[in-house]
Amino acid sequence: MHFISRSKTFVAATGWVVLNCFIITDSNAFTSPCHQCQFSSSGKNSRGTSYYSTNANGLLLDQDDATVVSGARPSIVLHDNDEFRKPDPDNREYRTIRLNNNLECLLISAPESDVEAAAVHVKAGHMDDPVSRPGLAHFHEHMLFLGTEKYPLEQEYESFLNQHGGSSNAYTDMEDTNYYFSVTPSESSETDGVKSNPTLKTSEALSGGLDRLAQFFIAPSFDQQCVDRELRAIDSEYRNSFTSDAWRNFQLLKTSASQKHPFSKFGCGNYQTLTQGGQIVNSTHSTGIKSLPVDDLKQFWKTHYQTYNLRLAVVGKTSLDNLQNTVEQTFGALPYSEGVSRKDRRVHPLLHSVDPPADSVFSNLSPYKDVPPAFGPEQLAKMRYVVPLVEARTLKLYFATPSLDDPILKESRPYRVVSHILGHESPGSLHAVLNELGYITSLSSGVGVSTSDFSLFALTLNLTPQGMKEKDFILDLVFKWIALIRDTLERDTKLMEAFHNELRQLSETNFRFRENGDVTDFCSKAAEIMFDYPEYNKILHGSVTSGPYDPAVAEAYLERLRPHNAMITIVSSDLASTESLPESGWLTEPWYGAKYLAMDIPKEQLEKWNNPSQESQQLKLPGLNEYIPTDFSLRCDDDNIFNPSKRYIQSDKKVREVSPPSIVLDRPGFRMWHKMDRTWRVPKTFLRLSLVSPNVYRSPRTMTLMRIYERMLYDDLNSYVYDAILAGSSYKVSILPTGVRISLRGYSEKLPFLLDTLTTRMLSLMKELQDSSCEKLKLKFRKALDNLLRETKNYRLDTPYEMANYNSRLMLEESAWYVNNYIREMEQGELTMRDCGLVAQDCLLGRLRAEALCHGNINEKEALQVVRVIDQHFQTNSSLPLLDAEVPVFRSMKLPTRSEVKAIFGHFNESTTTTSLVYQEVAYSDSEENNALELVLQAGCDQTLGYQGVALLDLFSHLAYNSAYHQLRTKEQLGYIVSAYVRKVTGGAWTLVIVLQSSVALPSVLEERSEAWLAQFREELDDLSTEQLAQETAAVVAQLLERDTKLSQEVQWQWGEIISTETQPSSTLPSFDRVNKIADQLKNKGMVQLKQELLSLFDTYFAVDAPERRALSTRIYNSKSRAEFDANRDKANVISNYNGIQQLKSCLGTYPNAPYWRR
Repeated sequence: MHFISRSKTFVAATGWVVLNCFIITDSNAFTSPCHQCQFSSSGKNSRGTSYYSTNANGLLLDQDDATVVSGARPSIVLHDNDEFRKPDPDNREYRTIRLNNNLECLLISAPESDVEAAAVHVKAGHMDDPVSRPGLAHFHEHMLFLGTEKYPLEQEYESFLNQHGGSSNAYTDMEDTNYYFSVTPSESSETDGVKSNPTLKTSEALSGGLDRLAQFFIAPSFDQQCVDRELRAIDSEYRNSFTSDAWRNFQLLKTSASQKHPFSKFGCGNYQTLTQGGQIVNSTHSTGIKSLPVDDLKQFWKTHYQTYNLRLAVVGKTSLDNLQNTVEQTFGALPYSEGVSRKDRRVHPLLHSVDPPADSVFSNLSPYKDVPPAFGPEQLAKMRYVVPLVEARTLKLYFATPSLDDPILKESRPYRVVSHILGHESPGSLHAVLNELGYITSLSSGVGVSTSDFSLFALTLNLTPQGMKEKDFILDLVFKWIALIRDTLERDTKLMEAFHNELRQLSETNFRFRENGDVTDFCSKAAEIMFDYPEYNKILHGSVTSGPYDPAVAEAYLERLRPHNAMITIVSSDLASTESLPESGWLTEPWYGAKYLAMDIPKEQLEKWNNPSQESQQLKLPGLNEYIPTDFSLRCDDDNIFNPSKRYIQSDKKVREVSPPSIVLDRPGFRMWHKMDRTWRVPKTFLRLSLVSPNVYRSPRTMTLMRIYERMLYDDLNSYVYDAILAGSSYKVSILPTGVRISLRGYSEKLPFLLDTLTTRMLSLMKELQDSSCEKLKLKFRKALDNLLRETKNYRLDTPYEMANYNSRLMLEESAWYVNNYIREMEQGELTMRDCGLVAQDCLLGRLRAEALCHGNINEKEALQVVRVIDQHFQTNSSLPLLDAEVPVFRSMKLPTRSEVKAIFGHFNESTTTTSLVYQEVAYSDSEENNALELVLQAGCDQTLGYQGVALLDLFSHLAYNSAYHQLRTKEQLGYIVSAYVRKVTGGAWTLVIVLQSSVALPSVLEERSEAWLAQFREELDDLSTEQLAQETAAVVAQLLERDTKLSQEVQWQWGEIISTETQPSSTLPSFDRVNKIADQLKNKGMVQLKQELLSLFDTYFAVDAPERRALSTRIYNSKSRAEFDANRDKANVISNYNGIQQLKSCLGTYPNAPYWRR
């Protein structure tokens, strides 16, 4: 596959490497809030700038009542709403303004959004760190959350947002830093179906959040008392990533760059680098000038956090005029500044650039004066071998290419068409040839790194063990593939232009029907994109559309894909046993410890790759895409029948249809749901199918074989549906304990093709597997098996807190196969293709219960045609349906109380734990530096809790998270990963979960501190005033009732309600108003009563001396902490292996699994 846009690797506030690809990518982001700050006052800051007045809660007063800065110039409107080019579904209003302090802002009025948000983007990142303090930009980002002069309390910012149903986060990138928050105002009321009146003033939630965020850029505290504590947090974040191959490889790339270029810097930082060896109080610069870390923080802020170097984006429910007024009151208090941001400082010629003619096309400018390129001749034409921590085999080629900020590249974007062809998966492509040979598991291409003066175009191949042995052949073929593309460009300019125009057409179509998504993500990205498009009316479409094809630019760009301009990295767990590599010369990257060997690529090899002797007869360029949609008609416009039971969308989109899908077919074993969209008005359709079968999760063997089948199916379908996927369709086949789920989505015109192709191939592959004579299929089977085995083994190397979560599941779920069971089947079970085909047949054509949903731009007649396709392929109309008694049932184990533990084990070791049970394990990797704890406290099940109990737990979770985070992470600095939340377990049990990962404390200490926090939290609940509780409750209700922003969200939750019935009796229907009923439980209750119920919930299930307390302490030890593990392993209520779990389960009962909404 290919990814078209730039990818940035940044130090996220969560400590993960996050790849942020702008145009096409699905990304799972762990976005828990990570910093907190607090308080309110009024007066003047250290810069002498007046604040606007606030009330007792720190909320802005109406402008008429506030003191306005005298003589302030009015803001300038740069672009108003009618100047913005918007997607068809987008009815928001946009405006960009320049405040009188030179801060430029994007305002978005979104009356139908239940969430409001804001983001500030700073054009400064860790490449701006002083040489003497690596990680300062990242540390600075953390410190801004720890109080300001106006709001000095650390928890004020996050506490305020939490009370208004919101959260915040931030990230530090190479040349950027981004701060963002969201709120869910609860003060609005329903008016004609719209939960907002644009004539109303800005919500208190948004104005209060903006005022608090603005103080980051007006007068941060940089409290010396917080410095050492937050330095420990940075160090913990660094250590959390120490065993991550992603972090290791990225830092190795930086180490490979010119050490005179700022890209080479160590961006995360740690305690040693930020204190210059631990000298916090009296550190010394290399210049000999003494300074404190706090002095450098203040200097960094003073240098980079100026209005000309910031961009602000705000989304609110109110009108643009009101938003502008609020922004002027809050961010207008920043002092005026003038200057040139980094993008506009690209005026210095690059030194030592490659020779013309390639460079004669591009500007080759840099914002860094007299700095050599990050990757010049001395860094290129290199081969690096890297030993990973997990089992992995990757071949990666980086080519030094111009910055995407180069105006020549910005217009025609040749990297898009290059990436499109390089990563294509059609027959004859590089991917297809290597895949058929069994050498790769995946291939991707695109711009991997981009900064203001260079980018790196990457081609990544994930190899099989056999592929690693054939890496020389693969490299030869890679350069033959590039040569074929280059030669075609020279011979047939019109073909390359056709590819370019095809991509333009796809981008235009996707933009035209792009729906509004998460407003927080939008704000964060929009604030950054403002630096990319100074003509702000291009913000919405500029990043996804391109200009006409330019053959000269495309040719110059392809010239950069020469072997002498490349770096090749081979990552393989097999390198330790490779005899062809020298034993000497291996190095260790200093920050994350990657072991690597760097070698010059011989000139003869470079020449061979540069001028391949002959083109491969197997390789051929793809044809043009036949599956680009052209029919965008809407079925709802063809339906003239008015149904008074539904509310229809009006032309101004002020009223939304809220009805659930209806049943269009209901027979034994098969139920089809359908809903024709009248709300979102996009020509897209979603198909969902659940095939419930007891055969999938019958044993570790059947589950393993079905997972192999799933991988083979994806592998096999590439050549059939790749063009359809490029054209906007997608599919997913998931193998789950309950059976098989199939999901399809895309433009309605082309979806029938995808459905027929997928279902036909699912069955034909199943039959072909039973005929073991096909050698190509044998190769794919072996590849799928090896890949699954590798992924399963690597699962044991997940972070300690993730492994603690997995181990808790083993204890809490009645039916959960152990990871080692799967490994044993793959290594010793003698799995065959025929076995795989027969098991797939049992699961797909055996006795089934099917549930399906057709939703979107599809009418009832077309939905019934889908029924016929399902009947035809899965025999749902001819085979006997699954009986209710045959449906797979999953139950939650009931943990023992202390008294029950004594009855099971004979006694209870109070010196070991305060919980009923301990399950402990040593981390699989010897290099792991972190310990982890997951403390689980059960709170009953669906049947006992009902709507009332579930609503209480939702509120309890909302209150607990911030409290635990502030105490255990911010104050006690036990670790970077800290969380407390309510989790529902498979089978219907509910639990309170406290998670900590730490490099400074043993699991027993983490448990002791968690228990101490619980006791403290009980006191906090008791001290809650009715006013505070009302505000927190309103925030939870607002979040529960938050409306969808696009069709896919509506499909997702409605399908979720449907499949929640799949293991229930066949007569069970979903409860589409479930969430509303939970919200009603909180809305219709007095605060005094609600507080008593919260305290009763705590005292019943969570108090340390509660008779019904059912608790589990799951501990992961690093190898250095093994002494405590060994000391506990023979104690009665301590379990140290999977066999112990199984033995204990035989003594325990289970909860009933009837859902609460069936009561």
